[in-house]
Amino acid sequence: MEIFIQALVNGILIGGVYAAYSAGFSLIFGVMDVINLAHGELLMLGAFTSYWMFTLSHVDPYFSIPVAGVLLFIFGYLIQKFLINRVIEKPAIMSYILTFGLHLIITNCAVKFWTHDFRTITTSYSGANFNLFGITIPLTRFTTFILAFLIIGFLFYLLEKTDLGRAIKATSQNKKVAQLLGVDVKKIYALTFAIGAAITGIAGASISPFVVLFPEMGLNYTIIAFCVVVLGGMGYIPGALIGGIILGVIQALTVTYLNAGISVAITFILLYILLIFKPTGILGKGN
Repeated sequence: MEIFIQALVNGILIGGVYAAYSAGFSLIFGVMDVINLAHGELLMLGAFTSYWMFTLSHVDPYFSIPVAGVLLFIFGYLIQKFLINRVIEKPAIMSYILTFGLHLIITNCAVKFWTHDFRTITTSYSGANFNLFGITIPLTRFTTFILAFLIIGFLFYLLEKTDLGRAIKATSQNKKVAQLLGVDVKKIYALTFAIGAAITGIAGASISPFVVLFPEMGLNYTIIAFCVVVLGGMGYIPGALIGGIILGVIQALTVTYLNAGISVAITFILLYILLIFKPTGILGKGN
C-alpha cells in the first residue's frame, strides 16, 4: 500500500509539472483555435533563461521566474503580432505549418548559439526531499506543483474578474460580436498569445532545477502539453490541471507496476480513445 501511495503522490506532482506548462497551450487554443507546435520551444527558452542567469550571475532559478515571464511575454507578443496573426483566418493547416516552422527556427537558433550540449542546474537544494507521513516528496517538484495552482488561479482570475479577461472570453466566443462591442480583436489575440507564452516561460524556469536542458527538448513537451489539454478539454483552463494530474498518475502507476518503457505508449492509447469517444475532454468542457 505504501508503494501505491508513493506512486500516487509522485504522479500528482508530475501532473502539476505537466499542468504548469500546458496552461498556456490551452489558453492560446481556446481563444485563437491555434495549436502551437512551437509551444515546447517557449518552455525551452524559459528554462534556458533560468540556466544562463544562474550560470552567469548565480541567480537562483526561482528568482529568474519573473525575468523569464517578461521576456517570453514580449517574444510571444511579437510572434503573434507579426507572424501568427497572418494565418488566424486561414485554414488550420496554415497555422500548423507556421508554428512547426517556428519550432524548427527556434530550435536551430538555440543549437547554433548553445550547441547540442546537455546542461543541468545544481543548487543547494537539488535533490532535496521532505517526508510527510512516510511519503517522500521532492522539494523542487512540489514547488512547481504549487506554481501550477497559482498559474491556473491567475488565469481564472484574469478571465473571470478583469476587463481584459472579459474581452478575451468575448473574442473566443464570438469574434464578430466582440468587434461590434469595440474590442480590438487583433490586440486581444496578441495579448493572449503573449500571456500564454509568458506562463510557459515561467513554467520552463520553474522546472529548470530538476530537468536536463538542451535545445531540442521542446518537442517532447509540446506532445505532452497536447495530451494534457485533450484530457482536460481543449481550451478549458482548469482542465490543464486536471488533465496533467490524470496523465501524471497514469504514468507513475505504469512505471511502478508495469514498465517505464510503455508509459508513453499508454499515454497515446489513452489519447486515441479520448479523441474518439470524448473529444471535448473528460469533463466535457473543451472546445
